[in-house]
Amino acid sequence: MQPRPGRRDRVCFTMMEQRSVPPRRPHPLKQLARAGIRRGLQNARLRAVVAAELKRIDAPPVADSADRAGAIAASAPDGLFIDRHGARHPLDPHIRDRLKPSWRVMVDPESVGRPPTDEALRQRARNAERVVAEARRLVESVAGTALTGRVLEIGCYDGSVAYQLARDPGSVVVATDLARYYVVQRPGQPQETDIARQQDWLAALRERARAVAGPTGGTVAFLEDDITASSLEAATFDAIVSFEVLEHVQRPQAALSAMAKLLRPGGVMYHDYNPFFSAIGGHSLCTLDFPWGHARLDDADFERYVRERRPAEADQALRFYRENLNRLTLGDLRTNIAAAGLELMALLPWHDRARVPCLDADLVAEVRRNYPRATVDDILATFVAVISRRPED
Repeated sequence: MQPRPGRRDRVCFTMMEQRSVPPRRPHPLKQLARAGIRRGLQNARLRAVVAAELKRIDAPPVADSADRAGAIAASAPDGLFIDRHGARHPLDPHIRDRLKPSWRVMVDPESVGRPPTDEALRQRARNAERVVAEARRLVESVAGTALTGRVLEIGCYDGSVAYQLARDPGSVVVATDLARYYVVQRPGQPQETDIARQQDWLAALRERARAVAGPTGGTVAFLEDDITASSLEAATFDAIVSFEVLEHVQRPQAALSAMAKLLRPGGVMYHDYNPFFSAIGGHSLCTLDFPWGHARLDDADFERYVRERRPAEADQALRFYRENLNRLTLGDLRTNIAAAGLELMALLPWHDRARVPCLDADLVAEVRRNYPRATVDDILATFVAVISRRPED
């Protein structure tokens, strides 16, 4: 059997046939198609994409994956990122502004270190009042109990939520956080002394937030504490809550098991969070210039992307991507709650229907290639609330 001719061979075969066969006028549809192609190639950007693709097809095979990634990067025109699997991602330089309008604050050293204004604190207090009211309503509706008593808040930041939780007379709120979380995501290279400075900065901020919140019926105490290795006394809390924190816990299974031990029998747990797999799950530092880019790229391609496209913020983004974002799926959350000995009472994902037109089979396949347990539910759920309870002994 003769080998199949290559592209250049096919050109030669066509020339030989033309010598021996009387010329025929092209079919009108072919003429129309060729005219359309010629018009399209008048666009400089389209010519660049076609030239890059022909160059990629004719390029000799590359020895290993590192060389392949380099060859792909060299062949990609501006406005296009080609991952190491050959998937092509057209870039939209405005998508991060739409998804995370305040992202520039995160990469500006002066903005990061600047305390919020009084008006910003008042706005945070109003937001805290809203989310606490929503949490109370959901817990009362689902678990039939009030979100009060001795309450642990994880990831309290300025204390706005803690002060709202302490509105009930006689309530005791223990509000914990880790200064290291904020240091990791700041511009520049973190130093050991930065953690102590961050703790002092947070303490001053919490005093300002206390003044904005006004008098409370209960008490609030702040504590530096890692929930995965908590120093708090077991079985002493009526409720544990967090708001937009669970996605940042590095070891969610260990965290949920620790929470189960801290709850009294019959105690409830409420968390709401923005999961990694959502369109905004990359947050300000890891939202790329194409939809769900942080989840569609694996670790190696993510690093290549930020080093090529955002070199000034690459180290900062990589620290946040690797240390401050977990990859918890909805299925993982159910499994981890059960493994901690907790009773799952409600798991409420809010889906953003406006994202559905951006979804296609290739996008889902790219996410699942990196994270096989991720589902379309995970990809479309921009916000999740979960309520569970420690069973009565």
